Amino acid sequence: ITEKCQIGKKIPVPGGYTLQGRWITTFCDHIQLDTNKINGCLKGKLIYLMGDSTLRQWIHYLPRVAKTLKFFDLHGTGPFKKHLLLDAERHTQIQWKKHSYPFITSHLYSVTEEGYIPQEIDQISGDKNTAIVITFGQHFRPFPIDVFISRAISVRKAIERLFLRSPDTKVIIKTENIREMHIETERFGDFHGYIQYLTLNDIFKDLNVGVIDAWDMTIAYGTNNVHPPNNVIEKQINMFLNYIC
Repeated sequence: ITEKCQIGKKIPVPGGYTLQGRWITTFCDHIQLDTNKINGCLKGKLIYLMGDSTLRQWIHYLPRVAKTLKFFDLHGTGPFKKHLLLDAERHTQIQWKKHSYPFITSHLYSVTEEGYIPQEIDQISGDKNTAIVITFGQHFRPFPIDVFISRAISVRKAIERLFLRSPDTKVIIKTENIREMHIETERFGDFHGYIQYLTLNDIFKDLNVGVIDAWDMTIAYGTNNVHPPNNVIEKQINMFLNYIC
């Protein structure tokens, strides 16, 4: 396959496979970007990461592949505070912010800047150098499916409003990961996650967004961990960069 990975392209099942540790997509020419290409790609970009701790892993991994990115201390509280990466010379800003309720954790966090993903999207003006990555699902698993469906539809409507004011903005949906099989399976098991995965694909199938199929990816790598190891995070980020570069 020689066609470049593009936003809006329908992803087959499976969307890819692993070979000698690499992730190989089945629907586009997915290339491994080196440091120079990554730095060039991120120049002038505003990137918003909205979701749970599986997306927070991205913002902790990104400085390893783009070493000019540095954390800016926003004086937040706990591990779920807003995270900000800056490269002033290249005019790059990357922000991670947790999605709002339901959010299940034993850690302390501040609610002063609490915002649902649709509200956060509505506050972004957007342009060709703006990218948004969205993921949600793990914290919804213990609750009735209609809670997840309602949120997914609200996110879709917010993306449609964003495209009306800025059709060049790039939006990428990262599906949820598989997770451990032995931790509160009745509440958090992958049975619930798979129903949500199918639901999410159905709700966003005809929208001009990119999809990072973390469900397929974590199955292929056999991670069985809500927080996959860095080699899988690297493949997810590389897929994201293929979409926006």
